[in-house]
Amino acid sequence: MPAYIITGGSKGLGAELARQLLHQGAAVHCVSRGESPSLRQEASSMKGDYTFHAYDLAQTDGLDSLMERILGQVDRADAITLINNAGQLEPMTFIGRADQEDLQRSLQVNLVAPTLLTNSFIRQTQALPITKRVVHISSGAGKKPYPGWGAYCTAKAGLDMLTQCIGVEQLEQPYPVEVFSVAPGVVDTDMQRSIRAASEADFPQLNRFVKLHTDGELQSPEATAAQLLELLQRDAFTQGEIADLRTKRS
Repeated sequence: MPAYIITGGSKGLGAELARQLLHQGAAVHCVSRGESPSLRQEASSMKGDYTFHAYDLAQTDGLDSLMERILGQVDRADAITLINNAGQLEPMTFIGRADQEDLQRSLQVNLVAPTLLTNSFIRQTQALPITKRVVHISSGAGKKPYPGWGAYCTAKAGLDMLTQCIGVEQLEQPYPVEVFSVAPGVVDTDMQRSIRAASEADFPQLNRFVKLHTDGELQSPEATAAQLLELLQRDAFTQGEIADLRTKRS
């Protein structure tokens, strides 16, 4: 049975990835501050095994122990995938206006936590002769500067570079861990609702995102999760790849 560890698995894309994987019969470990009651209820009638781990990813000191605990519960898996999906846009404001603590939390959740989880995952699985993958959910914001998203853009750019570094490092390993960074496009989640609730003074491109919603151009979490999983299960990504689901076909 393949096993998946999904951060931010209680809502949005993370919850939909978990739901579809459970339907497929996978063992799914969801990590987030709060659990999705609907996912818990649905999981009881699905083929897969569902485990929830309550954890605030901003508390970075405990992440190694968290990964050790989760991997200790992964029994006889023929493949293990870590999906670093959790993220936050806040603080949505110009650098120089942001609260120091808000900036620190943003970078901890968006960059430090996935880096530490990935480090722990690789260290603890490196010697296993099975398929092992790390998928970072990135963003076009990692390549393009958006005024008001300084912390978020910085974190996503960091994840993309981390992916490329690990890709190079793993090339000569006897049992390499595969790593990819995937931008899912503009998905209709709570994050998009937060964007539309921002002030134009803090986020000058507000009207663009409002128009995307008004024009029905947001992608559904269901379709996005299905596309990502189909590509993963076809081994369509190359080691260290920085991919965009909007243009990825094979």
